[in-house]
Amino acid sequence: MVMKRLFSGILFVVLLLGSASSLSIAEPALPEPAQQGANLVRNPGFEGLSCAPGSAPGWCDGNWTHDAFDGSIHGNIFTPQGWVTWWRKGGDYGQPEVKTIPRVPPFTGKIERIRSGNYALLLFTYYRLQDTGVFQVVTGLEPGSTVQFSAYAHGWSCNSDSNLGYSCDDPWNQRFRVGIEPNGVANPFVGSIVWSPEQLSADTYRLIGPVTAQVGPAGKVTVVLRSQTKWEFKYGDAYWDDTRLVVTASGTSPTTTPVPQPTATPPPASTPVPAAPTSTPAPAPTQPAPPSGGTVHTVVRGDTLYSIARRYGVSLQAIVTANGIVNPNLISVGQRLTIPGGSAPAPTPAPAPPSSGGTVHTVRAGETLTRIALRYGVSIWSIVSANGIANPNLIYPGQRLTIPG
Repeated sequence: MVMKRLFSGILFVVLLLGSASSLSIAEPALPEPAQQGANLVRNPGFEGLSCAPGSAPGWCDGNWTHDAFDGSIHGNIFTPQGWVTWWRKGGDYGQPEVKTIPRVPPFTGKIERIRSGNYALLLFTYYRLQDTGVFQVVTGLEPGSTVQFSAYAHGWSCNSDSNLGYSCDDPWNQRFRVGIEPNGVANPFVGSIVWSPEQLSADTYRLIGPVTAQVGPAGKVTVVLRSQTKWEFKYGDAYWDDTRLVVTASGTSPTTTPVPQPTATPPPASTPVPAAPTSTPAPAPTQPAPPSGGTVHTVVRGDTLYSIARRYGVSLQAIVTANGIVNPNLISVGQRLTIPGGSAPAPTPAPAPPSSGGTVHTVRAGETLTRIALRYGVSIWSIVSANGIANPNLIYPGQRLTIPG
């Protein structure tokens, strides 16, 4: 029964790859992690720590647990031994299914889901936002030493069945990071985690990281794997293999140098204290005028470059080029973007509610069609049909939607 579940659902479609062509995301060359010293991660390649009796040579049956970070037990979570599965809860985020996958079909073929050894890690979501991964606390380290962590990962992110097994639609949808919490805190949401930059890695294993941190006084760190998506695509698979934590520098005892305190000498009573000079505030910086025929958009919560481009009727690349944006996923609330050739969109008139007793909903920042559909107790596709929406992932604040009765 376990094996049937292991190869069921969305994973089985990998067998149908056939002659499909791969969508490859070009990434800049990244440095390899330091190779000196022992790998400090337990079960770094997910090959297992203890194996069920009768395991064939090179294989490790039962090398997983059903445990999760909140203490719950899940029948669809098979976390590699030594690791803990975590995920973001609430809103449109959902619990992933987790598999310690073996080197057998459908995980071999056109796209190799195992990078080395006989096992790898798979976390996947289905029509849900993804913010998930695994973590491990590593102990016995020298306080003050420097450690470096990396892993290999790739993903399959797609919103249709048109190219099964290969990424499609938004190439920036799925991003990968590795992190180190320098005090061994077993919480993937704390702000003290040092993260590597976000990286794309579609369909082919790439090095994620490395990231470097200094071990805290407790002599332990927590290493974290993380995958995130922007859209609730139908398929969101994150594959991980070959994690590595090494010491790159020994610890050093901190030297505390007292900071000299300034001595305040009051002026003699007979000496008048000069008045503080009156400062003239510097003029506020001005936003450069947009190019002829363009406009300026101020980013609000929930905005993405895709939604902004769609709203103004321009291409995403045009906004990226006009504003010198390096990572299209990293825009911030309050940021002012030049929209080349775009003009402020005219207010959208409210659609007439259907005669069957429907209503009109104005989209708020951060809302998705899934959340709106749940609120009104209707299906996503009924809203899509009623409003002629081409892509259910591209709605924007202020848009008015007819909710069919």
